[in-house]
Amino acid sequence: MLHNQALAPAAPIVTFFAEMPSQNQDSQTEQSWLLAAKVRCPSDADGYHGRTDLLQRMEPLQRLTVLTAPSGFGKTSLLADVCRRWQAAGRLVAWLTLDEDDAPGVLDAYLSFAFRVVGIEFAEGENIHRQQDREGELPHRARRRTELLSIAIEAHAAPCLLALDDLEQLRHREALDTVDFLLQHGPSNLHFVLAMRDNPGLDLAKASLDGKVCHLTADDMRFSLPQIDSFFGGGLSLRELEALEKRTEGWPVALRVYRNMKAMPGTAVTVGDLVAGQGGPADWFGEQLLHGLKDEDRQLLLDTALLDWISPPMANELLGMEDTQGRLKGLAALNGLLLPQEGGDAGTWRMNPLLKEYCTAQLLREDPERYRALQRRIAHLEAHTGRVVPALRHANQAGDSALIGELLEEAGGVRLWARFGVKSLVSVDEFLTPEVIGNCPRAALLHCTVLIIKSRFREAFALFETLETRTRGFERDRPGGDDAALKEDHLLVLATLAGFNCLPVGSALVQRAIADMEMLGAIEDAQQERAPLDPIVEGALNLSLCLADQQRAKFDLARQRGAASKRAFMRCGASYGSVFVNLALGTLAMAQGRVREAEDCYGQGAPTAIADILSLELQFERNVKPPEATAQNLPSMPEVGWMDIYAAAYGVSAEMAFDARSARFSVDQSFEYARAKGLTAVVRFLSALRVSWLVKDGFADWAEQSWRDGGLPTTTAEILSANKQSWREMEAMASARIRLLIAQGEFQAARILVEAMCRTAEERQLRRVLMNGVALSMTTERRLGEMENAVADLADFLRMAEVVDYLRPLARERETTLAVLPALLESEREADVHDAAAALLDELNEPADAPIFTAREISIVRRIEQGLRNDEIARELGLSEPNFETHLMQICRKTGARNEADIVAAAQRLISPPRNVIQRPWRGRGARSRH
Repeated sequence: MLHNQALAPAAPIVTFFAEMPSQNQDSQTEQSWLLAAKVRCPSDADGYHGRTDLLQRMEPLQRLTVLTAPSGFGKTSLLADVCRRWQAAGRLVAWLTLDEDDAPGVLDAYLSFAFRVVGIEFAEGENIHRQQDREGELPHRARRRTELLSIAIEAHAAPCLLALDDLEQLRHREALDTVDFLLQHGPSNLHFVLAMRDNPGLDLAKASLDGKVCHLTADDMRFSLPQIDSFFGGGLSLRELEALEKRTEGWPVALRVYRNMKAMPGTAVTVGDLVAGQGGPADWFGEQLLHGLKDEDRQLLLDTALLDWISPPMANELLGMEDTQGRLKGLAALNGLLLPQEGGDAGTWRMNPLLKEYCTAQLLREDPERYRALQRRIAHLEAHTGRVVPALRHANQAGDSALIGELLEEAGGVRLWARFGVKSLVSVDEFLTPEVIGNCPRAALLHCTVLIIKSRFREAFALFETLETRTRGFERDRPGGDDAALKEDHLLVLATLAGFNCLPVGSALVQRAIADMEMLGAIEDAQQERAPLDPIVEGALNLSLCLADQQRAKFDLARQRGAASKRAFMRCGASYGSVFVNLALGTLAMAQGRVREAEDCYGQGAPTAIADILSLELQFERNVKPPEATAQNLPSMPEVGWMDIYAAAYGVSAEMAFDARSARFSVDQSFEYARAKGLTAVVRFLSALRVSWLVKDGFADWAEQSWRDGGLPTTTAEILSANKQSWREMEAMASARIRLLIAQGEFQAARILVEAMCRTAEERQLRRVLMNGVALSMTTERRLGEMENAVADLADFLRMAEVVDYLRPLARERETTLAVLPALLESEREADVHDAAAALLDELNEPADAPIFTAREISIVRRIEQGLRNDEIARELGLSEPNFETHLMQICRKTGARNEADIVAAAQRLISPPRNVIQRPWRGRGARSRH
């Protein structure tokens, strides 16, 4: 959770933008770490024997079909057969083969990938209107992605099938929760077929409550005597059939091995030969299968079993051969035990799990040195293709901790986020053993980052300090390491420490982080000679500094940092990084009152929950009545973010509550969460927010006590300081203190503070803060009995609102606004001010709910207003045609529009409400004098 000012941003920056693939790219290149073979339904294996009896039992396909049996019962083949039949009927089928690398955050990415491959796309930043915060059973980010996937499937309307193979491979509770969530809360048009050796912990009971489930077990999948006869083409005698049934108990894979053995030239095999070693099914299977193989063929089988997926290039390079797959296919003993993916001979193959299990163990027993050498080789090959997690797993299986560290360094260390996102970091962390961390400082820094993400701040600080000592202030990497890369990595982690903790901008750690980044030369300087930074690092550090300067209201410098960040990200092709630069620049524009610029920034690039939070805040500030005033319509709060995100989410959430007491309860909940996580600056912000709501609820004494308990400042200089806090903290504390002083009858003190607040806002170009200050000034003057000054304040506000239509401050001071409006209407003011006042009075008395629009929807509407065609809009925003159509349907649903003209009219009414106010900028508070 990034903080206010400092470089806190660097961490989330890298985290978030790494998770947002650009939607104008092919799904396989969007996230290169996703393995396409995992989402392809296997083709028919050689000699596949269809199970018509089982397929008939499964028709019509129920909402949930479960295949549970040990290895060798044909679950995958049956699953694939079902899928091919659905595809032949013109229905949509998503396939996913699971493995042990599918950790939390990885599984939900693969589920999205599987559906994108077959044509269902969705914007990951859409609002979640269903199943929000369902008892916290899913980690926030994974649940958000899964919810959005469910919405997209539901919008597809036609029946869809999700096939999950090898479910027993899921080892993480959070990953299982993702599957449980889909089973229990997925749309009604989504059907499931699950194949597993045993249940790894899914709650199938809840998913089966409606009775619409078909469950096939090993007993169902065993071959009967007639089926065995059919499998062997009627070539066995009755005695042989009965003996075979007795020996194999109808185990499909045993029948397959026996048939293969009989088909091998010169092999005389009897049913009795199926009685093998006593080492269990795998040993029996392997001994029967390897029986009679040539030594070179046997070695080839053992070696290739180490590969997760057998692709021609990787297998050939691993073993130094030219036709590995051809040789494997030529082994009659493997007939039907290599499952081809789509693409046939040139595609990827997957070895039967039982065969793979046996061969891997056998190679380790027979030749441990060869086993480890091949595992190391595979680790390098996987790393070369960008599959970091499998590479680390193979290095770990080789028992080579040094290689793990080297592979992590080659992948970028902490910069791994920028390539694959936090979803892979969680999986990577399990390989960071004490030995790896002890030998490789850059791997230790990566582990430190994961600790921060998991909110284990004390451990992260302790590790960071230990590393600082061990590396002489992050100047000396391990022997043979990269000192410059270590220094850059430590700076990113330092930014993460400062940011996720949301420390005050004046804290020593934040100040150190800013100083270190500036010393490193993050700002481009043609006159400065320095070693060039990694563009990812340069972009992230400039983005961090951009956010730090933006929150300290150093807007010109923040824009310079943002431009430098964009240039750096463009140099390394990290288009996703620019999305977060846009968010930072959008919050800057919002603070200064440049509404259209803020909208455009929030709507650019791939959508995120962050963009929707900020977009909702912007909509909220521009309306007298909250859009669809129910807190459940808030976008999901990201697990990590900088100060702007927390302030926007928590502030709007409180104001969307039904009354002051509900708002205070909302703030209290947020306060406890922030305090538990040690988010110091967020706690200060929420403390001030709590004081404001206590005052509004009529508890001035409690508010005063709360102010003292929170350790909030009491002097004007401290409250308005921009050196030790963000502008959002300053705004919240100044507003709360003014309301408290008014409630205590300290009207002159309130006047002094509100005047200072407005001066500070003018000096720092904080238009939003200024408008809040003017609204509070109106209330102060009215309570002082200076109605003329209150009327002047309201008139000034309405003039400002023509340039910046932030009307929410008047709604916050609704009682005063309703009291002063009649006086303004009776005064001798310009006609346009009278018209604006009359329109505002009508709006306050009869407010109409407005729908919530996401940042992406607003971006689309703006381009429709400009007259762009649909294909031009989709191309400009990087949207596929189906994805664009989905957004357009949502816009039409929210606006009631039937065509582009209706959308434009609705946009002018709902997104940019017309304000009948004077067409000139505000004249400034110095334009009139106080009495």
